Amino acid sequence: MTEPATTRTDAPALAGARASACEAAGARFHELMGASGRDVDASLPVIALIRAEGRMARAFERALASTGVTEVQFNVLMELAANEGRLALCALAQRLLKSPANVSALVDRMERDGYVRRVRGERDRRTVLAELTEDGWRALGRSAPAVFETEQQVLAGMSQSDRARLASLLDRIVRDDDNA
Repeated sequence: MTEPATTRTDAPALAGARASACEAAGARFHELMGASGRDVDASLPVIALIRAEGRMARAFERALASTGVTEVQFNVLMELAANEGRLALCALAQRLLKSPANVSALVDRMERDGYVRRVRGERDRRTVLAELTEDGWRALGRSAPAVFETEQQVLAGMSQSDRARLASLLDRIVRDDDNA
């Protein structure tokens, strides 16, 4: 079957129309960005951070898949282990940058999985703490090597000084947010 003659003759006109539409869209985009006050020097690192976070999340998800521990559960296990195996739920929420309600629901799930248990504070019985169980310690032992190997792989192309500089810059963003 052959193409109709009109299609062949209209092809250059269609290509020209598409090019004009692309140019118009490009001009409109630049106009909108300028009117919105976009600072490309600010946008580029933010976009890079978002992309890097996505890459890290995917890498950790793959690494943890066989351990039975999620990334957020791993973070809870690490925080608890680093704090003598227990931490008040409000302190855990602050460290994880999560709302108290989200942390409570997360601890509920981890309690059902047997990784943590809730206990009352010794000095103030109103305080509720999350405490690692033996299963929680074992889950941390299973998952930590996978996470730490992934960290090494993701940062393999960076020198120690680059890593330290990156950590310092990212910490500054977090500190600035804490002071806002």
